[in-house]
Amino acid sequence: MRILVIGSPTWKNYNTVMRTMAVVLEEVKYDPAGDTHIAFVHTAQRGAETMVTEFLGKSERYLRQKGYFVKEEINAKKLTGNPLDKATADYDMITSGIDRAVVFLVPGDKRAESCLKIIREFDIPTRLVKQ
Repeated sequence: MRILVIGSPTWKNYNTVMRTMAVVLEEVKYDPAGDTHIAFVHTAQRGAETMVTEFLGKSERYLRQKGYFVKEEINAKKLTGNPLDKATADYDMITSGIDRAVVFLVPGDKRAESCLKIIREFDIPTRLVKQ
């Protein structure tokens, strides 16, 4: 199972990220597909996406004990100055076979809002968390 994480770089609430990720893992546990191999896909931007990396690092041993095999797929492409590069990289990441998405949204964050719009167009099950 591949779970996309999109987060606003100005996201500040660490505890909300931790609780949300725990809920997402519980949902995966009861998913009919029963997939325990989980890849979290993100770009490692500061804010919520960095907090997810920290969560996975702190809880890796616990997750393995519970039978999860968790890894991260960080899509940090080298970008030129062209503003379309980021949008194209996000689109490629969203359309790369994502099963679920988690979006940590700070109102006014154009990247997170545009990614959420694309995610919804592809009917990817999404957990939206607003700050």
